[in-house]
Amino acid sequence: MHDRISHFSLLFDCNQSKKRRITYDENNGEDIISYLPECITSRILSLMPTKDALRTCVLSKDWEHKWTGIYNIDINDDIRFVLKKTRKMSFINFVDRIFFLSRNSTLKRFRLWCHLQYKAHRMISWISAALMRNVADLELVYQDDDVVLPSRLFNCTSLTTMKLQWPCFFRVSAQNLFPSLKSLYLDRTKFLGECVPSTSKLVFDFPVLETLELQNCKWLKVNLVEINAPVLSVFKVICYSDLREVDKCQIKFCKAKLVKCEFFGHFVEDFDFSATSVFSATIDIHLIRKIGLQAGLLLKGFCGLNHLKISGEVVEWYWDDYDYDEVESLPSCIVSHLKEVQFRSFSKTLPDYRMAQFLWTNALRLKKIVGLRRESSEERQRKKMFGHVREESEEKEIENFWAKLKTVFKHKKHGIFVKR
Repeated sequence: MHDRISHFSLLFDCNQSKKRRITYDENNGEDIISYLPECITSRILSLMPTKDALRTCVLSKDWEHKWTGIYNIDINDDIRFVLKKTRKMSFINFVDRIFFLSRNSTLKRFRLWCHLQYKAHRMISWISAALMRNVADLELVYQDDDVVLPSRLFNCTSLTTMKLQWPCFFRVSAQNLFPSLKSLYLDRTKFLGECVPSTSKLVFDFPVLETLELQNCKWLKVNLVEINAPVLSVFKVICYSDLREVDKCQIKFCKAKLVKCEFFGHFVEDFDFSATSVFSATIDIHLIRKIGLQAGLLLKGFCGLNHLKISGEVVEWYWDDYDYDEVESLPSCIVSHLKEVQFRSFSKTLPDYRMAQFLWTNALRLKKIVGLRRESSEERQRKKMFGHVREESEEKEIENFWAKLKTVFKHKKHGIFVKR
């Protein structure tokens, strides 16, 4: 045991002559901190960065093993106290010794940031060690894309929060259960459904999941995904990946009551919300064909929508892809439930004006529009300099828009209009 601890002394380059004395009571010189209950000492050390908690082993013989009671492990391989030539091997020994010497059977948090490349079995062994200690909060940041995550992740009953910023593989089966997960963030994760027949659907059961965020994730050899999350309230998807590498996949949400729903980037998956309710939605998708068509299909699936944010590009393409001569062109949630619309980037083009007018005309419960801004004289002059001149009929239509708007809505400030 002493040899292992001396390794840490060398690793941290702590000179024996530079040890700092622990705080003493000025009245009687008694060492107070060293005699605190072990539960308090472990809590203090767990709140410190892990490398600093381990450094306490050189304070005195009494402190040689106190760090082994920590229940939070927060480490990364960008540590300044190790020479670059031996950094990789030193870090491997460092992590291995933490798990080997730790005497706490339960981990509250395991956070691992790796900038260097390690063999797949090494990463899996560290994850498995954390899972064996019933970790509750797991965060992994890594760049290598050849690692297949261990299957025990799917059945880990202790895991409540998981954040993966890692292009790793999930080799999924037809039925997947995360029994205790409340928050899930996946960045560049690849779901590989090679064990699932093409005719079968892939099911994820999240009985207590509240927040789900998918960023640049890919569904490989998967056609249909069903997500059962009865208490899910926040869903966010960001996709700026190469569209050619992504298989077309439909994702269906069941039984959820979403308070907040956000879509950003290249819209590639088909989402089905027909079996759930959505209170607030943000849509900002671009750079693909038929944006308006995809946005329309998405909106038609929303039930109970009260708040909607849409980007200017979505509005423009939405107008081109749809015919707004009839109310039936709009999703029913907009006609009967929509109370507020916010334009994230009102580009002052004719499609923007037409969309806004159509919304306030047909959305029966609409009370507020945010983001409407009139074109200034300076903007008009600048457009004329670059040859962007509207036709007289377009200018007249826009002037009529503002005239009609004033009769229905009252201008508050900063592009905010409320119904009279």
